[in-house]
Amino acid sequence: MVATEVLSHIAYVTLGQTFRERAETDSPESGVKLIQIKDIREGGVNDLNSLPYADIEPTKLKIKLVNGDLLLPLRGARTEAMIFRGECGDVTTTNQVAIIRPRQEERIKLEYLHWFFNSAMGGATLDSIRTAASIPNISIKNLLAISLPVPSLEEQEKIVAIYRNWCAQKKVLNGLMANGERLMASVAQKMLGGG
Repeated sequence: MVATEVLSHIAYVTLGQTFRERAETDSPESGVKLIQIKDIREGGVNDLNSLPYADIEPTKLKIKLVNGDLLLPLRGARTEAMIFRGECGDVTTTNQVAIIRPRQEERIKLEYLHWFFNSAMGGATLDSIRTAASIPNISIKNLLAISLPVPSLEEQEKIVAIYRNWCAQKKVLNGLMANGERLMASVAQKMLGGG
């Protein structure tokens, strides 16, 4: 039987930076990059330089992401967690995103938490605490109280290895599908006399 743990017992969970008005700006004046909910994808941000700048004075920056933070959107119906992998200066996120850091890597692996929140089981767990408002929302209090299975580190590593393999396969499959769509469009265009 796999033990279950309450998230607050195995991980630190905080919210991103609070913005009083619009969070993003076109001006590079702050020098602080901003990850918003729309940027959070299972595979991560490919190019940190493509992110917008945060509309904040650098002296007022309270929440700075560190390499290995797990980001989880709390607002909206989309549930995709992402591990932040970045070394390029100051990067923050909004208070509509939870920042999750394992308390003890010898008890719970970051990559295991990443898998859990992107799994069907994790999605169902999050759906169970999401409010049914016009814009669904997860409170930090409810997130901290969720229970999740925590197998041995050896089992966590096996799950993570299988998950990585599946993510790599999905990337290849998505590339094949995109290529097939382009090929189909090109052939149809030629057959219809357009090129």
